[in-house]
Amino acid sequence: MQVSEIMHEGVVTAQINDSLRRVATLMKKQDIGGLPIYKNERPVGFVTDRDIVVACVASGHSPDDPISLAMSRDIVSVYQNQDVNEAIKIMEQKQISRLLVLDKGDRPVGMLTLRDLALRSDDDHLKAEILNEIKRS
Repeated sequence: MQVSEIMHEGVVTAQINDSLRRVATLMKKQDIGGLPIYKNERPVGFVTDRDIVVACVASGHSPDDPISLAMSRDIVSVYQNQDVNEAIKIMEQKQISRLLVLDKGDRPVGMLTLRDLALRSDDDHLKAEILNEIKRS
């Protein structure tokens, strides 16, 4: 099974100079837990809701500070035509719960999350493992 069969399409993005508040508000409005950060139309990082809380709020940063304070510069992605099992291995190795999905031209086309894997898996054992992982994170 290919990543494109399980991922959810579309990618919400933010800009490197956006404030923590703006990105958090965007995440809330879109009901998402992470998104890529762009500068000059190129991805330069990735941020999760947890990154914002742990790296910035807990450290006393202002909600008006730039999102660059919270983002990771390590963007982990897969291609939409990759096998789902390869994506799962990447998530396990990197200890992450979401991947940016790219097309052949390296353009973002979607996201693949543990939740997507759990909801669409026919393997009950795998589904249980994924749901347990979601509960832990």
